[in-house]
Amino acid sequence: MKIKVKYIVLAAVMGLWACEADPNEGLPSFDNSLPLYVQLGSTSSIEAEEGEELTISVEIPEVIYNDVNVQWEVTGDLITSGSVTIPEGSLTADAVFTLPDDSEMTGGGSAVFSLTSVDNELTLGRQNASSSVISTDLTWSDND
Repeated sequence: MKIKVKYIVLAAVMGLWACEADPNEGLPSFDNSLPLYVQLGSTSSIEAEEGEELTISVEIPEVIYNDVNVQWEVTGDLITSGSVTIPEGSLTADAVFTLPDDSEMTGGGSAVFSLTSVDNELTLGRQNASSSVISTDLTWSDND
């Protein structure tokens, strides 16, 4: 009888040991999380006329509670640069600049608007994703 009790107790202990839950099971792992990123709000190229003011949206995917400073540049027939600040608690801000109304550039022109750097340990574009856009084509025509 004592042997049966020992086997029952041993079986119960083994059963409880096998059912012990892992305290980390089901919790998200942040070991491989991707950093926050900045990208352009639109993926399409922009067409405009000479002298027109262009507004290009810059966005982050999550609200953070620090200002995010993003530098940008335009290269091609137009060369300019600037920066935009996404205010803390916001998801977007607009980069604004004016195309030249230049009579020497008959027929218009083309350039590329690109994000060049960002602060607060964010990255330019989502890592390992081709859908994240950090540059777009600009084309403009004469306003005549």
